Amino acid sequence: MRARYALALVLLSGALVGCGLFRGSPTVEPVNEPQIVRFAERIDRFYRKIENTPLDVRATFEDPELRGYFANEADFASYYASLADSIRRSLFRNSTATRVNIQEFRFESPDVAAVEIVFVGLHVRRLRRGEIELPRRDTWRLVDDRWLLTPAKL
Repeated sequence: MRARYALALVLLSGALVGCGLFRGSPTVEPVNEPQIVRFAERIDRFYRKIENTPLDVRATFEDPELRGYFANEADFASYYASLADSIRRSLFRNSTATRVNIQEFRFESPDVAAVEIVFVGLHVRRLRRGEIELPRRDTWRLVDDRWLLTPAKL
């Protein structure tokens, strides 16, 4: 299922490039199709990694794969603390997003991209029906030919 989703994402990215939907501003150099595909695959892997993962447990915080999406320890800790706190305040059961929906990504420049996502989970109270949604906007930067998640400054 995930492989099909990732393939669809890559194909969609290529189609959007062909349609010109990833054009930058007139003063910004356009992003090329291979870069868009690489970016789409990377963000897909990251957000799939945190699906169904409790964010308030030590094992998740110490996961080296998650840390590989950040430039340094401080950036990881800042992003992780912000996300875990938002999930907890939104009353997600077990501090877990059951799904992470990538709504949109757009390149603000050749080395900066914004990703609109929605974290979806169940309510902490089991009798409360329906899902909770937490929208977020993440900023990714291309550093040394690798896309890294950059936390918002507080």
